[in-house]
Amino acid sequence: MKFEQQNLSHSSFNCCDLSETEIQCCNGSGMSMNDVNLTGMHISDANLSELAIDGAQWGGAHFQSIGYGDPSQPDAEHNKEGVRFSDCSFQNGRITDCDFTNANFQNCDISGLVINGINIEELIQKHVPVEQRE
Repeated sequence: MKFEQQNLSHSSFNCCDLSETEIQCCNGSGMSMNDVNLTGMHISDANLSELAIDGAQWGGAHFQSIGYGDPSQPDAEHNKEGVRFSDCSFQNGRITDCDFTNANFQNCDISGLVINGINIEELIQKHVPVEQRE
C-alpha cells in the first residue's frame, strides 16, 4: 500500500503490522506511540525537538551526531533547549566526542565513571572535606 501526497492527520492505527514501513518527508509532530516494537528502527535527518520517551528499553541503541543541528547548515533554525535524562541506565555505556558544557549531573551513581582516563569518583573524593566523607 502506498500513500503519496495524502493528509493522514488524526489517523489511528491499532494492532497493525507496520514492519518494513518507510516514512519520508512527513510531518509527524504530535504523533504518539504506545506499546510499540521499534527494534532496528533508523531515524536520520530528523527534528526530534521535545521528543519524550518513557519506559523504553534502549539496549544497543546508538545516538550519533545529535544536538543542535547539522554544523554544515549553520543558518538553519535549531531548538536550543537542553536535553534531559532522568532515571536512565548508562551502565557499561560509552559516550564519545560529546559537548557537556554547563551540564549538570545530580544524584547520579558515578561508580567507576572515567572521563579521559580519570576516575571521577576518586577525583571527587580527593576534594571532599574529611568530615563529609562516608
